[in-house]
Amino acid sequence: MQPHPETQPPTARRRRALAVGAVLWASFLAASAGTMFFFAFVAPESLLGDFPESDRIDRLGVYTLGFFGLWCLSALASALALYVHRQISGSDGRARTPRAPS
Repeated sequence: MQPHPETQPPTARRRRALAVGAVLWASFLAASAGTMFFFAFVAPESLLGDFPESDRIDRLGVYTLGFFGLWCLSALASALALYVHRQISGSDGRARTPRAPS
């Protein structure tokens, strides 16, 4: 009889997929909150500058660019946090204890 799949340790590919999903979801939530907070105080028209009317993008375009910019920034921060966490804890998830210099 084979063990239940949920009791088996996850493979490296599954761990990586879970990590990517966690980074993307956390950064999406952070970008959503950041976009609402930022545009509650800053009008999109004030960010457009003195471009001619034909070269300007509309309010929705500014909101979209702001959201995706914040999403990329927060995804980078989330991925960096995950990388640092993995360096500290090791690939097996157990905490490493630093060795004293000899």
